[in-house]
Amino acid sequence: MLTRLLIHTHRILGLLLCILCFMWFISGIVMIYHSFPRVSQEERFARQCVLDTAGLPSIQEITSRLPTDTRTQGMSLDNPEGQAQFHFGNWRKSLDVYADTNAVTPVVDYALCEWRAKNWCPAHRITRVDTLRSLDQWIPLAHYKQELPIYKFHYDGSEGYQLYISSRSGKILQFTDSDERLWAWFGAIPHWVYFRILRENQNLWTQFMYWSCYLGMFMCFAGFILGIRSYWLNRRKGFLRSPYKKQWFKWHHITGFFFGIFVFTWLLSGYMSMAPLPSWLFGEQKKRGTMRQGSSERDAPTPANYTLDYRHAIAGINKTVGNVKQVEWSHYQGIPLYRLRTADSTITLDASVDTIRPFRITEEHLFAAIKRLTRDSVPYKVTRMDEYDNYYISRRRSLPLPAYKVALDNEAKDVYYYNLESFQPMHYDTNGRWKRWLYRGLHTLDIKFLVERPVLWTIVIWTLLLGGAAVSFTGIILSVKYIIRLFKRPRTSKFKINM
Repeated sequence: MLTRLLIHTHRILGLLLCILCFMWFISGIVMIYHSFPRVSQEERFARQCVLDTAGLPSIQEITSRLPTDTRTQGMSLDNPEGQAQFHFGNWRKSLDVYADTNAVTPVVDYALCEWRAKNWCPAHRITRVDTLRSLDQWIPLAHYKQELPIYKFHYDGSEGYQLYISSRSGKILQFTDSDERLWAWFGAIPHWVYFRILRENQNLWTQFMYWSCYLGMFMCFAGFILGIRSYWLNRRKGFLRSPYKKQWFKWHHITGFFFGIFVFTWLLSGYMSMAPLPSWLFGEQKKRGTMRQGSSERDAPTPANYTLDYRHAIAGINKTVGNVKQVEWSHYQGIPLYRLRTADSTITLDASVDTIRPFRITEEHLFAAIKRLTRDSVPYKVTRMDEYDNYYISRRRSLPLPAYKVALDNEAKDVYYYNLESFQPMHYDTNGRWKRWLYRGLHTLDIKFLVERPVLWTIVIWTLLLGGAAVSFTGIILSVKYIIRLFKRPRTSKFKINM
């Protein structure tokens, strides 16, 4: 009775989920090389104008213009449209003002949006402008609704450029070309189920993804039981010899035996990419406190603490390095800093002195930060790392070495990774380590042994994805054959299971 129930369950779920799993595995291969199109910070930055110190006011004059409740943390200066602008606050609450006037920037109208569109692709002519009053495939996320109506600019040329600009904020929301859109249809859209009709409803999309993973994992579990049972019943005919004579059953059984576990782990890790760790298994997850922060807002100096005039910093870097496009008021453990970005590099200056002096994190700074982190109340151990471990490593970018691993002897078993280039330490606690293995470890094989051998990583990931696709494809064929048999079967006949 239980076997019949598992067979029915495996088949019914296979009817619904094999196509989805096949789509996920094939699109996963594409996702290795192509993601969903987006406007990168580099693209935005490349189109900004150069900062000129002529006419820039003192920082005291700027802060005197601001409303009394304005937060000066997160302060920056850039020149997006030929007129320098100061930015205050963060993404939750921000204020933008022109450097040479009290006016809040910018006054958004169609003329400004069109100017930005022409400036974005100066070598191409705008051929058509659509006014979108609902989301489309390339801006499918629900938070874009607050930007409606949205102007969609089409450009001439074989590249097929399309630019989306908010009519409310004037922000560049999306920029795509024909190649990116084509690859997205084979990669990110099916892999993340980024179909607009579903993705614009965040709750509906989340529930769809959750239940697809739940049912998919149960389908795999039922398949494991049935596959092992078949091998066990047929054990006298040979080790791991499939008992099925029909080719599609046989290949589904064989591929499922070897790759079914990876189908299960990818469904599990896909679920873990969105969901928190289950509290019934891992306990309640505690919020990370301020101990995690290497340079928290409470340590941030006020603009008056910056001894070096920002205009002198811009002028000095313009002469020695290149044209400055952005200045950020930053700090490290309370030391005031300027971070100046040119077209090719980022320069960090010590703003606590009145001369232009590059800032470098030293071991002295680093150990002071560690001492500040623990506040002499938590026992800890510091280990210098000259090679990566399974947590301080990334396949997408090279992390600086040496690094300093700070292991705290507390309930959460917090571990921090400091290096001499990053202002913020990398942090893991017990739940964070589980989350890393259940998502990055299982889903992208972000494992030290493989990451350090990129050719081997590529071979392994392709093999597993193609194996999972083979399991899913044979399941699709069997599901189609099963449906055909159901429709061909006389209505008066009794239901039988023919394996």
